[in-house]
Amino acid sequence: MLEDLLYEVLPVVGFAMIACTALVMIVMRKNTKDALIFCLFFAVSDLLSGIGTLIDGFYGVMITIYGNTVETISPFDCLTRAVNIPIFLITDYLHILLLSAFSIDRLIQIMFPVSYGKIYPYFLNWKLFMLLLFASAGLSVPGLAFPLESRFNTSVRVMSQCRFDEVVGEEYYLKHILTVQWGPIVCIGALSLTIILYCIRQTKHKWSYNWSEETSTTKQLFGTIFIRCFLSGLSVHVPLLLIARTTEGHELIAIKDHIIRVSYWIIVIIFQPLWHVLILNAFQSNVYSLFNRYSANTERKWQSANDPPEDVPAHLDRHGSPNPFGSWYSMTGNITGEAGVPVGNERSVSFYYQD
Repeated sequence: MLEDLLYEVLPVVGFAMIACTALVMIVMRKNTKDALIFCLFFAVSDLLSGIGTLIDGFYGVMITIYGNTVETISPFDCLTRAVNIPIFLITDYLHILLLSAFSIDRLIQIMFPVSYGKIYPYFLNWKLFMLLLFASAGLSVPGLAFPLESRFNTSVRVMSQCRFDEVVGEEYYLKHILTVQWGPIVCIGALSLTIILYCIRQTKHKWSYNWSEETSTTKQLFGTIFIRCFLSGLSVHVPLLLIARTTEGHELIAIKDHIIRVSYWIIVIIFQPLWHVLILNAFQSNVYSLFNRYSANTERKWQSANDPPEDVPAHLDRHGSPNPFGSWYSMTGNITGEAGVPVGNERSVSFYYQD
């Protein structure tokens, strides 16, 4: 029952992920000249995760409605049926590599600001992202070893829902989840060293005069990567603690990977535009310009059939009062005076009633 509900929620989560990442990509599409390009890198990675989530959700719904939930199939068959498995493998490693690259970028910028200012245009570009993408694909190959080796072994079967931990094998999954769990923590350690070096450099003017970027930009970029590392670690550790306290055989154990992923997807990816607005000035200004692009000049240039001619005084009746039945130029009002309904003097009820 819990797993069926989960598969109904996953498509909604996937659409939300794609919408949030698309917003980030549209808003930050012009910020490719400095370290802000990492925001685009993360957005593309999150977009791939959102696509995988949609596939996972729709596949689960199809199996739940039209398939047999107690049927077992080969792990190799899951690679062709549930293509979200290799997508999740790649995006998990891509996210860790991006966190590491961003943390190392901040550390190098603090330690060697002058050299960093000269060389960062050569490596902070889309070539770096493609390199990390291919590296994550290479790291994902061992995760496919178990389904490939058990292709012709009829004794190795998994549930037709193709759960991630069952398809890649429990032994590999343990190593994989440890990488996802502790990767952000290691990056937080590197960022802690970065902030210590930054504070030391700020103590003396001669150590900080040769800064290669604005101080506000440095703080904003540091805050962005630190928040993402912190929330990534939190979104994995908390579900793992919950699962560790669950008794064996509970349905929560069967969907443990989904519980971890949904926590990460909601806390990190869907909420990502929120902390970008709170931290990054560039994101704030780009969002403002995006949603106010057409609000600068709201003067109407076209004329409606109901509009009176310009510079014409208001239409008055024969008594000099405003026409109570509408304008001469109204399509819905009654025309008064000689051309329409005659207007007489107003009379009270007592005028028509006599004792």
